[in-house]
Formats: sequence, structure tokens, C-alpha cells
Amino acid sequence: MILPKFSVRQDKDRVYVTIHVAHVRTTSIELDIDGDQLKFSASPYYLRLTFPGKVVEDEDSNAKFDAGTGDILVTLSKQTPGEHFENLDLLTSLLATRREQANVATNVARPLIEEIGTVDNSGGIDELLERARIDEDFDWEMPQQLDLGELQVGSAKYGFNQQYTGYLTHVHSTANEINEVVDPDHSTPESRRQHRIACENAKFDQEYYMENYLNDEDIQPLIKHPLSTDTLLDPEFTATEQQTMVNLPSKTLLISNKQAVYLGMVDLLFAYSLELRSHLGELTIESAWAIGAVSSTLSNLEQFSTLRETCVASYRRGLAYTLYRHWDLCERAMDDVRVICQNGRRAILKVFLDLKRVFDEHDVYYVYSKLFLDDYCVWLQVGASDEVLKSLADKLAHIEVEQEEVEWDLDALEDRVLMSSDSEAEEEEKEEQEAQEEPTRRPLIEML
Repeated sequence: MILPKFSVRQDKDRVYVTIHVAHVRTTSIELDIDGDQLKFSASPYYLRLTFPGKVVEDEDSNAKFDAGTGDILVTLSKQTPGEHFENLDLLTSLLATRREQANVATNVARPLIEEIGTVDNSGGIDELLERARIDEDFDWEMPQQLDLGELQVGSAKYGFNQQYTGYLTHVHSTANEINEVVDPDHSTPESRRQHRIACENAKFDQEYYMENYLNDEDIQPLIKHPLSTDTLLDPEFTATEQQTMVNLPSKTLLISNKQAVYLGMVDLLFAYSLELRSHLGELTIESAWAIGAVSSTLSNLEQFSTLRETCVASYRRGLAYTLYRHWDLCERAMDDVRVICQNGRRAILKVFLDLKRVFDEHDVYYVYSKLFLDDYCVWLQVGASDEVLKSLADKLAHIEVEQEEVEWDLDALEDRVLMSSDSEAEEEEKEEQEAQEEPTRRPLIEML
């Protein structure tokens, strides 16, 4: 069956679903309304939508087919007039089943293999909600231990939720300049981390950093550039973005380490924000590489354990791999991340849809959409918690990365720059004074 293009809107009392189906017989069209669910079929198309609230068929409900455009407009009345259905433009969440939406509502993670009839919900919804609250009350500075016993040579897992393998087997035979992992499919999280740190240490250029620190006339406008909040407060998704959401893979995401998923999100948001700020709010043809190089998640398949180590790694790569390598620029980009998280999953989804667009359009780097971005775009609609994101934003507001944490003795480099600058200024001042005194000396010489 083919999933048709569709869009959903609402007013105070009704929900309107527009379904685009080309060349179908009106006699084959079937519609079924069941509480919060709409089922549509017209061979070869099938669509099932699960709404946040219940709808009913009454005298105001109808379906109209426009043969010229191939659009079917379905009008449904809300069971509770005046009720506002949240996030109707998060189309992937509307495609989720009732069970998947119930799991999201309670944040109850199910096992990878579930035996039918073994789930005990006798405690009721209160118990489920309490379990969800405990489950997502993250300590952002408490490391989540990896189960090293499951990491066997030749079966390395990476990508979103560490669930992929084999995607990067031949990465070194491609023009992939983002990847730094020597042998992804025979690596471990620890080997990847050690190699990442070694690459960063080798890449960091003291002279480059000192030059950017001293001559930052081009960098200061980037630091002062305002973050556009127009789309963050209540982002509206374009038709292209809505279609991208519809085309996302249909899957149930069973998250084994939720904290690591949120931290990977922070890493990607930082790389995106730094690249955007480095070009005054615009992306370039090199942005896929630039974002991938700064992101430890993409370049080294990193899985973080704490928020602090995520921030430190972001700063290190922001000072070693970018066009502009300035501490204040990194701090401003991390504050952008805080603002985006504060505005919730809709704002973050807007960013990740843009990330997906950038990587999908690249002949080589599209693989990172398959490994990370597609799943993040699904998870942000059906799995991410706005409460957790607010907690994360609050933590980002209070965390402060110190220069010594990046281990490159930045304080000493900056002192050296200032001393050198002072010496040059004194020398220039001395030369100016000598030049001013020269005309008064010349007549004395002439008299002699």
C-alpha cells in the first residue's frame, strides 16, 4: 500500500484532513472513524491517523473529492468542541499507532522483544507516570555505563541509539572527509573516544588560535549576531518539511540509553549553531562537512555520558576544525543551543529537518541521515520530552566550561598574544616618538 500525501489543520470545533490521491475510483474510497483514529483506503493508498483527541461523525462531518486536483477533504467534528489538538503538524506522530502514542505519553520503554500478555499494568496510569518521572529524571553529570560485554570485535554498533552496523565498512574508499574512525565496524566506544581526542590534539593549531584571538575584527560581528527566534517560539513547518516528515521511515524506536540520545542531540545542535553563526545565519555548500567535522557524534560516532563532557568535546572541536576559532564564539553557539532546547522539541525538530536536508543533498554524507538524522527526526516527534528538554536547557544555562578543561593551555596562549601585542605597541610608539624628534635635531647637525 502507498502512503498518500496529506495535511491536517483545525479550527475550534473541527479537524480538516486533506488527502491527495491520484487516479482512484470513488467507489474504492473507504473511510472509518473510530474515536481518535481516522482510517482511509482507496487502492493502492492507505492512511491511518491517530489524533491527540477524539473525533466524531455528525451532521457537520463530510468528505468531498475534487477529481481535478485529486484531493479528498475530510471534515471531522471534535468530540469536545473547543478542544485544541496539539502538534497536528508533527505528521510522523499522527502516523504512530495508539500503542506507540501511549508509550510516548507515559514514557514507558518496552523491551526489544515483548511476549504478548506479560505486560502488567495493574498499578494503573499513576504508577506508569511515576515510573516515567523517575526514568526521565536525568542526572546530566552522572555517567551512563556502557555494557562492554556486548561489544564484540566485528560487531561494533553505532548511529542513533547504537543500533546500526555495516554502514561504514567501506568508508575509507569514499570521499568521506568527516569520518575519523579508523575502522568503524571493528571499533569500541572507548577506542573511538581515544582516537577522537588524539585527532583533536593533532588538529589544534596554536598559531591559528592566537591569530584569531588577537585579530578578531571579523569574528566579533559573528558573536554579536542575534539568533533568529521567529521560528523558535512557534515554528511553522513548510510544505517541504511536512512532506519530509511523512517520508520518514515508519519504525518504533526502543531507546536503550535515553540520556545518551539527548546528549548526542546537544552535540549536533552545537555543530549546527556554530556553523550558522559563522556565516551570519546562512548555510553554505560546505556546511555538511563543517557540521560533521565539529560534531563528535558524526565524525567519531561518539556516545556521551555527561553533559559536561559533551560541552567540552564541542568546544575542543569548535577550536580545532572551524574557520573561526574563538572561545567567545563557542560560548555564544552553546547559548544558542540552550535557547533552542528551551523552546522545546518543535524548535529542535525544525533544526534537525534542516540538518537532514543539508546531508541528504550531499553525494557522500547522506549516510549520516540514515545513521542519525532520520531517527532523530522521528524521535523528536514521538519520543522526546519537553520537560526533559527544559531540564537540559536549565542545566546548560548554569554549566560553565573552563579553558583548562580543553587541555590546550589557552590562558598561556592568550597571555603570550597580549604580551607580544604590548611589545609591538611599545616599539611602534618608540618609533613614532623618534620620528617626531628627528626634525628638531637636523638644524643642529647642519650648524656643525
